[in-house]
Amino acid sequence: MKTNFLVRTRLVSPLPSIFVAVSVICSATIANAQEPTVSGSATAGNTASPAAAASAAQKTDTEWDGITAELTSVAKGDGDTVTIKFKYTNGGSTEVNISKVGQFSHDNVVEHVYYIDPKNKKKYLVIKDTAGAPVASNMRYLELKPGESKAGWAKLPAPPPDVNAITVYIPGAPPFESVSINR
Repeated sequence: MKTNFLVRTRLVSPLPSIFVAVSVICSATIANAQEPTVSGSATAGNTASPAAAASAAQKTDTEWDGITAELTSVAKGDGDTVTIKFKYTNGGSTEVNISKVGQFSHDNVVEHVYYIDPKNKKKYLVIKDTAGAPVASNMRYLELKPGESKAGWAKLPAPPPDVNAITVYIPGAPPFESVSINR
């Protein structure tokens, strides 16, 4: 049985590229000002092999008190797709409703996951099926009790074969830069 997918990609023109560059610089400045705790290979200067970088979990604080985001894997799948897997963890002492604090209302939080191919200056969004639903886990009305974690995943179009590193954006977290794709 063949499943039809609507693939959404957007070619970034020169004017929005400037906006994206300014946004990335501002995001980096804000992220540095907040001094998030980052472990793994989320830094641009990482010289580890692609296999080692892709297998290493990357964890960072989010903009929500007590919540961390962990990028657990980025892997090329069948049919020219990439699967991004991640996890939110509440390390705080109170329950957090990410749908409310993140202002996602009734949206599935995973719909806001995307990555940028910096080499070709393209932004890739979560694939949607023919009914318009994201090909991803359901993280609608996401609430986390203290100590609780919730894993999620999303399918996105794969970049061209010559792209080895991407920048992954997970809602609430600073960008995960220079992420290798496990092929």
